[in-house]
Order: sequence, then structure tokens, then C-alpha cells
Amino acid sequence: MSLTWLPATILVLVIGLVVVATFAVQGSWWAEENPAASSDQKAPDGSSMLTDAGFDYANVEGIVRVRIGEGALPADQLGMGADVEKSAQFRRPVRAVIAGRDDVYVIDDTAALTATTQDGELASVAVTLDSPGTWFDALAHVRALAPTVGWNEEQVTALDEELARFNRDGTEDAFTATVGPSDGGAQVTAQLLFHRDGGTTLVTLVFEPGR
Repeated sequence: MSLTWLPATILVLVIGLVVVATFAVQGSWWAEENPAASSDQKAPDGSSMLTDAGFDYANVEGIVRVRIGEGALPADQLGMGADVEKSAQFRRPVRAVIAGRDDVYVIDDTAALTATTQDGELASVAVTLDSPGTWFDALAHVRALAPTVGWNEEQVTALDEELARFNRDGTEDAFTATVGPSDGGAQVTAQLLFHRDGGTTLVTLVFEPGR
């Protein structure tokens, strides 16, 4: 008996499966242009749930929203435990909107976020910027943020002295320089992680409750 029909049948089956999968994706939440957030994706106050589902929604919407300090929801209402850490690496750079009391900080090109809770409250939110560049790129970014965040020029300028001291006396492969914390609705500290090999510098902004 001839089996020459078999490859064609398999091909038809594969095409059918692809068509079914395509319709399934088109009808899914991920394919919606402006999907509505569910209760496990957004908290009652509109901030992002700090869970896998919440970060999935941030990936689609392109924005992650967090309130810290006065007026912030307790950890359990954000999907977190009392004393835990939760991290997310976004699929594409997103905008982080961090609220502290009456101040709102908008950080574009956020690649990752780490939230930490203590005693049932959100204790810190760290956002890491996308695409690490040179030390000078990082310094320019920090300098541009300074007027909004509340760091002064002397604090930023002092970073060059720290780098020179590390290059002269340091033996490690990397070092971290910091600016801040600022004194506002949130306390904001910049951490610049400089790698001696290649000179790439990663910038992370740490938000803590304001005093």
C-alpha cells in the first residue's frame, strides 16, 4: 500500500494547528491593545501588584506604578509577604512611576525592579535602568535626574573623585558609588555599579519611605 499521502496529511495537520494557535493568541489577553487589569494585576489604589501577574501587566502596558511610604498599601494588598523580596526583569524597558507622599518620580527605560517588604510594609523599591553604558553615560543620567530627585551638584561631582580613587587604589573588579539619599516624598539613592573590565556602569535607583 502506498504511503505517499502521509507527508501531505501531516502538513495539513501542522497548518491546522498553527491556525488554531493563531486564533487562540488573537483572542487572548496578551493580544488586546489596551487590556483591562484584573484584581491580581492592579491593586485597589491603581498601583501595580508586585507579583508575577502584576509584572506581566506592566510588561504589556509599559508602566509599573508603586507608592511607597505614607499612604501606601500594606504588603499583603500588593501580593507580597511581610518580610520578603520580589524581583522582575521586564521584557522591554518600561516607565516606572514611583509615588512618595505628594512627590511623583517618573523613571523611563526601567529594565528591572526589586521590591522589599519589612514588617508588612513596603520598605524599598529599586529600579535598574536599561542598557548600561560608560561611567560618563551613567553620570550624565544621574546629573539629569538630580534637580527632580533632590541631589545637589556637589554630590554628583564627588563621584568622579570616587572613581579616580578606585582606579588608583582599588583591587576589585567592580565598585559601587552612591548619591543620596535625597530628602523628599521618598528618599532616593542612586547606585552606580562600575566594572573595571570594559568600564560599563549600571545605574539603580533605590526608593525608600520619606522621613
